[in-house]
Amino acid sequence: MKKVFKIFLAFIIITVLASVFLITSCKSPSDNTLVQNDTLENSSVVSEESALSPTSAETDNITQEKKSGKIEVTDGMGNILTLEKAAEKIIVLTPSVLEIFDGLNAMDKVVEVDSWTVQMGEPLAEGFQGAGDANGINFEMVTKLDPDLVIVERFGLNEDYKKLNELGYKSYITFSTSLAATYAEIENMGKIIGMDEEGKKLSNNLKYSISKIEAELKETGKNERPGVFYMVWNDPIMSAGKNTFISELIEIAGGVNIVAEDGLSDWPEYSIEKLIENNPDIIIAPFSLATDPSVILNDSRFSSINAVINKKVYIIPDNPISRPNQNVIKGLQMLSKAIHPEIFGEFEIIQ
Repeated sequence: MKKVFKIFLAFIIITVLASVFLITSCKSPSDNTLVQNDTLENSSVVSEESALSPTSAETDNITQEKKSGKIEVTDGMGNILTLEKAAEKIIVLTPSVLEIFDGLNAMDKVVEVDSWTVQMGEPLAEGFQGAGDANGINFEMVTKLDPDLVIVERFGLNEDYKKLNELGYKSYITFSTSLAATYAEIENMGKIIGMDEEGKKLSNNLKYSISKIEAELKETGKNERPGVFYMVWNDPIMSAGKNTFISELIEIAGGVNIVAEDGLSDWPEYSIEKLIENNPDIIIAPFSLATDPSVILNDSRFSSINAVINKKVYIIPDNPISRPNQNVIKGLQMLSKAIHPEIFGEFEIIQ
């Protein structure tokens, strides 16, 4: 069980580790450099037509880029990537980005994927062998495929990044712990393969869907927002604090992340004493921890917690809640149903 936990934890934390890794790898990222004030705070529902239509300024930028033939994007670490033309052969070692390519109907641009996705038997990895993951890059496969671009995670691969560059391969480092950065990453993937408008549309579709959920909760007062505990693991007890993608989704879904309220960031261990003291109204956990709520409901350590007493424990698939891409709307919809069934309907698994 602990071995499974270590594998899962290494994977889910890939894009959201503490900022110390940023200092030892590349220059610090800034969501402000990735998007221009793409925040949903105090947003209201916009029409679908306007949400999907690029502004005149955006259209002008796209036109200028097409005229020059060059493509320039800023990756998750703040590095500027310049391509002479749209990439045709891409190795994608980031599962969340692989799903973005699928959403763009551009899987034909992908020549190899990450080893984790292959090992887990995910549908998008069918037919691939795996060219590496957070543990390292398979350079023999890279040189054999000779890609235009390698898309990698920003976790523990500093030397491998350097080697990619030394071998003359361009790389894009992903790092997204917020919705703002997620919108930018979706749009960047569209630009990289010459599908600018499709990338913008996919991003705007996500923004529009999220804005509708926010609008439904606009009149919900703070005292109507239940305390939520996201249980990443149960031995030791771990959760998602501030500066995590999951915490932002909990807040948007109308809940209060009790771990973030405690001022804790990233992926901290959380004592049973503190959990009992803060007494969350709802507990949510991923499939990787439990396939059924009974794992938590029947744990004697949690018997005095309101969420357990009232049987408000919900299990959701890992990917929609942990992978920053267009499919996060599914995770948000599940969270919304778990936290506010009176508004969004009874909880159900959304695949």
